[in-house]
Amino acid sequence: MNEPSYSISFWLRRILVPVDGSENSLRALDLAVDFGMRYGSRITIVHVCNDCSDVNDIQSLIEKRVNNKIKYDLKIIKINVNESSVSNEILKIINEEPYDAIIMGARGTSLNSDINIGSTALAVSINAPVSVILVR
Repeated sequence: MNEPSYSISFWLRRILVPVDGSENSLRALDLAVDFGMRYGSRITIVHVCNDCSDVNDIQSLIEKRVNNKIKYDLKIIKINVNESSVSNEILKIINEEPYDAIIMGARGTSLNSDINIGSTALAVSINAPVSVILVR
């Protein structure tokens, strides 16, 4: 009998997870945590913000979801919305550091619930040079 193969673990060694506090982004975090527990993936969580007044709330949400199941890195990136965007910052991280995949929510905190995929998820999924998993 052959031993099980975990070739998927080589596809998902380093995962970037953008979190904005939306339920979709937290479900994406849940998936990344599961990959981390199953395959030993190294997880980096990124929160890109304009005024960053919600950082403590985001950190609390992350801690509740991760619940000491895995170790992770957290990056808080403050941007000026006149000079950059959330999607640009996520793509910049992906191009500067060696990640294998991005796991992110399909929709963020936008008010229009009729939209199936948000502008940030769309821009990242089209332009990222790595695999992107969108979570709904």
